[in-house]
Amino acid sequence: MAEHTLQSVAFPTLDESQIADLGRCTAAAPKLYKDGQTLFAVGQRDFQFFIIKSGEVEIIDYSGDAPKTIVVHRKGEFTGDISHLTGLPSVVGAIARGDCEVYEITSAALRRALNQCPSLSDIVLQAFIARRQLLRESKDFTGLRVIGSRYSQDTFRIRDFLARNRALFTWVDLETDPQVDHLLKEFGITEADTPVVACSHKLMLRNPSNQQLADAIGIHQPLEHTVYDLLVVGAGPAGLAAAVYGASEGLLTAVFESTAPGGQAGASMRIENYL
Repeated sequence: MAEHTLQSVAFPTLDESQIADLGRCTAAAPKLYKDGQTLFAVGQRDFQFFIIKSGEVEIIDYSGDAPKTIVVHRKGEFTGDISHLTGLPSVVGAIARGDCEVYEITSAALRRALNQCPSLSDIVLQAFIARRQLLRESKDFTGLRVIGSRYSQDTFRIRDFLARNRALFTWVDLETDPQVDHLLKEFGITEADTPVVACSHKLMLRNPSNQQLADAIGIHQPLEHTVYDLLVVGAGPAGLAAAVYGASEGLLTAVFESTAPGGQAGASMRIENYL
């Protein structure tokens, strides 16, 4: 029996029958991309999910000092990560390497398919979760940069907000990081300007409020203007439970949260019997 590593779970290969099942669930049709064409870009919302029929698709991290290849998907493999389900922007980009043919599936169609095809949903969901874990654990992936002092209350607030919202970021400590002087010069700022949030070579925000940060990186979700059956204020354990059970009963449900979902459950491993 093949050993299941995090890498093998993150990048499985679908067989012909599994691809056909997913195609039937989503009514996906093959689409041709030419060499060098972008399938989706960093920061793109509601980006497509792709199954590679032929050719190669390179997944690239643009958040560091230079673009880095994360993985190259080949026949039977698929793109995407947990952002398809959370509605957050993509943290990586995808480029066709050589002419390639793919099945293109919208995020909405993918979510429906995961409900309708339980055998495939396990493979795809486990891959999504494993891919995000690999990025989080990778020393080569930068994500957002938070440049600030360990003694700054605002630096701690920004780091805490990003961590509680599961955003991928790297903290650059003013007191200890050897790259600090280079980065401050590159962004044209001084220590007095910190904390700042940057992505790749672009300075995004200087000492942003939580609201400004949420808007800038896509955590703030737009609310659809419609009539809801159930509104839950507060996404702690009780609020999330109420929302899940309400939605499972067919109620159109929305949850309001000022900081991050999870509440105490999001900050502690010592919660038992939490759904």
